[in-house]
Amino acid sequence: MVQRVLKFGGSSLADTDRIDAAAARIQEVLAAGVRPIVVVSAMHGITSRLLALSRRLRPSASGPELDRLLATGEMQVAALLALALHQRGVVARSFDGGEAGITTDDCHGRARILRVDPSSLADSLDRGEVPVVAGFQGVNSCGQVTTLGRGGADITAMALGRAHQADQVVIFRDREGVHSTDPKLLALTYRLDRLIYDELIDLAEAGTPIVHPQALEMARAHRQRVVVRGLTEGSDATVVGDESCVQNLPVWSVSLSDPVALISADSFPHDVPVLAGLLNLLESTDLPVDACFQATDSDSGLCLAVTVPDEEANNIRQQLEDFLHDQPRVRVAVERRRQRVALVGKGVASRKVEMAVERVEQRLGPPMGTYRGPHHRGFIVPQSVGGSWLASLHQELIHPA
Repeated sequence: MVQRVLKFGGSSLADTDRIDAAAARIQEVLAAGVRPIVVVSAMHGITSRLLALSRRLRPSASGPELDRLLATGEMQVAALLALALHQRGVVARSFDGGEAGITTDDCHGRARILRVDPSSLADSLDRGEVPVVAGFQGVNSCGQVTTLGRGGADITAMALGRAHQADQVVIFRDREGVHSTDPKLLALTYRLDRLIYDELIDLAEAGTPIVHPQALEMARAHRQRVVVRGLTEGSDATVVGDESCVQNLPVWSVSLSDPVALISADSFPHDVPVLAGLLNLLESTDLPVDACFQATDSDSGLCLAVTVPDEEANNIRQQLEDFLHDQPRVRVAVERRRQRVALVGKGVASRKVEMAVERVEQRLGPPMGTYRGPHHRGFIVPQSVGGSWLASLHQELIHPA
């Protein structure tokens, strides 16, 4: 019988109604004669709330105890989804990462999977059960709980797909497939029915990780078929594999982030240990943080620019100031209520894109900051005009009148 991994993200499991909807999708897969292995993320926002609770008791919390705390978010949802399946007459059992056979290294908070023992889930499947696995976690060689970092449930899904020779890994989200922009923000969008792995990796590098880039790299290495689908019955999908419907488009996606804050630190010393310590501090927050150092025209040192979720601005600023307490020349400033607008495509450096951006800047004003990569280009803008930037760039480059 065909085996398939079904991964449900946090936004698709945000409440009991959506958990029951997920159970309905699992029933449909069973009715089609497929044996599913289910992987779940924590409910949307739970991991951040658990992290905030830990900070109230110990601001620098890290290591085994923090991993044990954060792993409970996925374990709660796995048990709830198993209960929803029981209510529908489906035999199901929840598993934590260790019970599912996932062994990692000892790097708490950023663990990497070393091996997957498929025997426990295979036994569950042979008993006619639907195994529901808590994603984002495993155990090290000593049996301690470890976590894989933000978005780690995608990595769990790909690892289990490989270990159990799944025909595909299906990523369920709260919207249908992958679109040219978020259809919740802009009604006139295109669903992209076929993408290659690298295109979704480009999207993640631009700041919109629909699937964790490490998970995509795993899928690409093993030619694992990935399908991104909505939670509603009969929803359309995007297939991620070896074919693309956007390879000839200069820009195929425009995205808008949740509110962010810009934290800057001027006169940063040219001191390698201090720089390394700061980067380690930012990485340990387990938040989606972007940081870069820029040289200045004077001898006053480097300029650090950090983009963080807006609600975390004061906390991250305090951590930076505490870290830099013996660097009196460094001045830390915060600008809140900003958003990132990003273009993705192989033609982001083309003259066509440049002219479109210039027209948008003339209408809405220049961005507060820019960033770019090989296949993406981004802008930091005030939150008050973020939606206008999104709509204007989408109109200019993807859906012209």
